Amino acid sequence: MPIPRSPRRGHAGRLATGLTRRQVLTAGAVTATVPLLAGCFGGGAGSDTVYEQPSGDVPAEFQDRQRVVLWSNWTSNNAKVLQENIDAFHEAQSDIFCEIQIFEGYDNVEAKLAASLQAKQVPDISVLSDVVWNRFYLNDALEPLTGYFDDSFGTDSFHERFLAEGTVKDDIFWLPFGRSTPLFYYNRDIFAEVGLPDRAPETYEEYREWAKELKGYSSGGNDVAMRAYTGADDWYFQGSSWAFGGGYSDGLDMLLTSEATVAALEFDRAFIHDDGAGYLSSDPSGDFVAGSAATVLESTGSLRGILDAAEFEVGCGFLPTQQTTGVPTGGGGVSIFRYASDERKQAAWEVIKFLSTGEPSVRWTLGTGYMPTTKAALESAEVQQRAEENPNFRVAIDQLDVARGPDVVRRYVPECVPEAKTVIQAVYSGGADPEPTLATMQANLEPAVEKIRPLYEQRVGS
Repeated sequence: MPIPRSPRRGHAGRLATGLTRRQVLTAGAVTATVPLLAGCFGGGAGSDTVYEQPSGDVPAEFQDRQRVVLWSNWTSNNAKVLQENIDAFHEAQSDIFCEIQIFEGYDNVEAKLAASLQAKQVPDISVLSDVVWNRFYLNDALEPLTGYFDDSFGTDSFHERFLAEGTVKDDIFWLPFGRSTPLFYYNRDIFAEVGLPDRAPETYEEYREWAKELKGYSSGGNDVAMRAYTGADDWYFQGSSWAFGGGYSDGLDMLLTSEATVAALEFDRAFIHDDGAGYLSSDPSGDFVAGSAATVLESTGSLRGILDAAEFEVGCGFLPTQQTTGVPTGGGGVSIFRYASDERKQAAWEVIKFLSTGEPSVRWTLGTGYMPTTKAALESAEVQQRAEENPNFRVAIDQLDVARGPDVVRRYVPECVPEAKTVIQAVYSGGADPEPTLATMQANLEPAVEKIRPLYEQRVGS
């Protein structure tokens, strides 16, 4: 039986006028800021509350289908692959139409969702990053998904580690989709010319020693640095803080001023400012591809693009260790919003099920470079062949065994990531002393942590 098609109603908060489903929406008009997620919507509404869909375009051939709105952060190649899978979904059945609306970057999706929830409208599905979905869960905006699984598509379809990251109190609220970890990328040609081993360094201290051996090496008349750093993402520092034995937090108890966390950031300060082995870049992967930096720590999701762009042999390895391993998972997943109607939720589930099974899941993995999150994709002949042909792709899969999700404060406290970026940039660009800088960050975050603590202990557990 066809799924009933819900009526589309106009509203004052409509997203755009005259958009096609392939057009990218901008977030320029979004006035919401990230801290809006700290309790300004959600909990007071009943479970039977229904919000309107965002407006958009439905092509004439799909007018009689149930409309599903999917908000995505992906542009360029990844957007193309996602749309190809949605086009295949439209051909595979005749009841549901899925319209992708794009807001470039996870931050823009988050800000638009915060504003839209206050305006009492929601997409049916949204891509949410690993440090964003938890906040919508905390505010009771996400649909529990465990009950949607059946014998044809069970919870065992997903990689256990990724599925566990979207599970709270034995219910699933966020399904893995575009997941990744950072990899250690290195220029094999440069390493060979300098006499460095053809592998990633085992420890951060070994990395620093190798950087000293590279010092003075030039290519095309330009000095080559060991590493191009990014100050725009604290994801990598999350991993190195673990490697040195520290972290952002243990539950809601912060660890930013611990000796180990300070040591991790001091390593980066010394690497850049004492050794002259690294520098702050606006485009680290671009600098790596251009040969300006011999190494870069970059997402597994960048693997395909780097391999295609580089005119040299690229090597990949696990991230260095120090006291222990430090590999953070990252990337995005998908959630359904609890304020969609039952018909929209069920139709949204059918979209997610299609994207996560069979050929679409393989096409997404191979087409984007993101890690296979379903067992079917991981075990498929195509993915296994890619891993055999390209050892770098195998590294990304194998490293997942030592990866872990972000610390609680980084996930649940909206102010954490902006504060961390400020600290990292101060150390990377200005050589600020890590100890007082991290102490300031911790002091700045303490009120925000205490603000969410009661709700966190209620919804997640102490």
